[in-house]
Amino acid sequence: MRLQIFTWIILLILLSPIVLGIQNYFIYSDAPFLTPQYGSVVVKHILVKYFNYSEEDDIYVLVSGNYSQAFKEVNNSLKYLSDAKLITPYDYLNQSNQTYFKLISPIINSTYEKLLPLHSLYVNLTKERAYILQNFSIFEYELNVTYGIPIHKFYPVGAEAEKFYYIYSQLNGSELQKARNASLTVFKNPFVLLFSFSNYSNTSLVRSTLLNFSNYSYLVKILTRESVPENALVDPFSYATNQVESEIKPMPISLSDFHRDGKWLFIIQVPNNESLTQIEEFMNNINATVTGHLPIYAESAIATEKDLKIIDIVTVILLSILLVLLIRALVPILILILSAVIGLEIAYALLFLATFFGYQIYYISGLVIPPIVFGITVDYSILFLYRYFEEVRKGTENPVSKSFRTAGRALLFSGLSITLGFSSFIISSSPLLKNIGIALVVASVSSLIPALFFIRSVLLTIPQKYIKFPRKEVPNPYDIRQKYLETMSRAAIKWRYVILGVMVILGFLGYSAFITHTTNIAINEIVPPNSEVVAGEQELLHFLNYSVDYIVIKGNPNSSYTQIYNLSKFIIDNNGLVYGPASIGSTLIKNQTYLTNLYFSHNYTLIEAYIPYPVFSDGAIYITKQIMDMGYLVGGSNAERIYIVDNTVQVYYTFVLPLTIILITVYLGIVLGSVIVPLRLSLTLLLSSLVGIALMFIIFNQVYWLSPLIVFAIMYSLGIDYDMFIIIRILEEKGEEEERIVKAVKNTGLVVTAAGLILAGAFMSLGSADMRFLQEIGISVGLTILFDTFIVRPIMVPAVMAILKKYNWWPGLRTVEKYVIDEKQN
Repeated sequence: MRLQIFTWIILLILLSPIVLGIQNYFIYSDAPFLTPQYGSVVVKHILVKYFNYSEEDDIYVLVSGNYSQAFKEVNNSLKYLSDAKLITPYDYLNQSNQTYFKLISPIINSTYEKLLPLHSLYVNLTKERAYILQNFSIFEYELNVTYGIPIHKFYPVGAEAEKFYYIYSQLNGSELQKARNASLTVFKNPFVLLFSFSNYSNTSLVRSTLLNFSNYSYLVKILTRESVPENALVDPFSYATNQVESEIKPMPISLSDFHRDGKWLFIIQVPNNESLTQIEEFMNNINATVTGHLPIYAESAIATEKDLKIIDIVTVILLSILLVLLIRALVPILILILSAVIGLEIAYALLFLATFFGYQIYYISGLVIPPIVFGITVDYSILFLYRYFEEVRKGTENPVSKSFRTAGRALLFSGLSITLGFSSFIISSSPLLKNIGIALVVASVSSLIPALFFIRSVLLTIPQKYIKFPRKEVPNPYDIRQKYLETMSRAAIKWRYVILGVMVILGFLGYSAFITHTTNIAINEIVPPNSEVVAGEQELLHFLNYSVDYIVIKGNPNSSYTQIYNLSKFIIDNNGLVYGPASIGSTLIKNQTYLTNLYFSHNYTLIEAYIPYPVFSDGAIYITKQIMDMGYLVGGSNAERIYIVDNTVQVYYTFVLPLTIILITVYLGIVLGSVIVPLRLSLTLLLSSLVGIALMFIIFNQVYWLSPLIVFAIMYSLGIDYDMFIIIRILEEKGEEEERIVKAVKNTGLVVTAAGLILAGAFMSLGSADMRFLQEIGISVGLTILFDTFIVRPIMVPAVMAILKKYNWWPGLRTVEKYVIDEKQN
């Protein structure tokens, strides 16, 4: 046996480096869980393949000082990043202008081409005017023919005069109209139109008018019926440019969007698979505020590493205090803590081995393991110890073997049910739930190993006199608290129908809180509230604060132009900018233009939407979610987050949770030979979970999207333990049903109380974390376990079982009772 203890110690030493370095293998990005079932992944594939987009992420850096100092600070820090590209404010503005002019150039050219004939006419008119001034007598002749012949004051001879008279006589209209039209046909000189019957003969007036003439727009309008300003005739390209720019506004950014309150904004583009370690190093070595998609994950990694150490230390301290209060013997306490440490090392070692087979440890999966393993391992181990203490006090010849046969089987029943509950995650369609499920199953299995084998090895090796230290005898598994439990259970049976009514009310209130309160995906949930990236996100609101959504519509934009126009209008009305077939920036284009081809490739239409909020912010998520709810495929960081959250939540509540309930109910039905007990157990677990989630919303108001899900997941698996302890004990007791229930609650009371306090304490340790969502999970699960331990098990379970009485065991197979009887006979 000493060899077994030595083996455990060697195992403990060998696995410790893995545990100490396991955080280095955590992943924080959602990217590994994004599969083609998510629209954002489909969009990214289309962008890269058909629209030549690169896969890059932006890092936003806010630096104090003048421009030269800020530039030097950022540029010198680029060495910590791989393949990084610095975009200065001036670079961004230049690129924005280049993109803008690239988009509007076809419109400018189109407008310019329409003006070219008018410009040519203008040029010809200026030449004509110069010719007239040099050959004034010819112009006077044209005027005399035009206005003198109709009023019979000029009688020239010649072909032009005859032609004029003939045409004039053939025309309809006023005298003036006929004279001018006939003159244009014969002389093709529009300047005659500046005069009339009353002033054509005033030579000084005619000369003065021609010398001072500048209103070419008037002549052009008469000749072409096109009304254009003078500058359009003089410089049609400049006019076209100014006209298009006035109608289609450039992106509303300026240098002031990059320089405010003594700070400069720089953007660094890095590959979206950039190492978070390098980003951490960059953030640590630059004197600036850094934020963005990847820095958020990097900051979460830093917080996780810190929190993991704090959580482990606080968990050990809390468990030690609880164990001292509950057991009051040094060696058993050390044994229990050591068993929990072994369980944790085994769990992390198994996850580490899984990474060689493609498994990636999501940081949430890694963070929930310590409280689960510590809590379950100590719970199982303490059950084993209490049965051992009980057998020692009875004077059993071989107390270790006896307690192993009885408690060991109970642990296996409970452990298998927990594993079954967690296994429903693994067979779900959600990659994220699968990842968390693997970690949960590993945690549950790892908790059983030290409880079943290490504890047995220790008890067989260490003499009883050391187990007692510093007491004179082994701890008593019975104490005065059992009288309280007996009183409570008898009162619960007496008032069972009142308690049932209270349960229904609590369930209704809990469910109401669950369906009426909203969750969030805010970044301040996954990083400390005083985090640099949170401060950066707030500061970024006053700088250039757009995040980009990429919207893809299948088919030719010409056939869906109205739809594209309406979508673009929706985004622009929400202060966004849109670049696509129906818009440039904030300008909507009602009719189809060259843009339909520019944003069309391989039967896909692309729309780039600049949402006026930073990535992952509430505003950005809200608008992106609205676009997705319209039925569009959306890509980009905001969309990726929404797709994975919506899919995970939908799969959990429609598949994983129902399957968990079914698996546990069926398994317990087979083990217990009863249909009613498993159903009652599931309902009481549901009540505890709903009460826990209601408490979560009361304490934290709005919570992280994963928090309610994890509360359900943990309670529907771990909550089985205490109920099973009571049920198995009921089957061991003799007498009437109500008496057996009271005895079972009384005799298991200390174990259930101890286990509940220990598991609650393990999860309460998460409250010491800096990350808010860990606090939500830890405090909520801890309170839920306490509610389950001190209210549900000693009060509500006896009340319901007393109402059902013999029907608890319908159809009466009682498989567990059979094995208990067999054990007693042995």
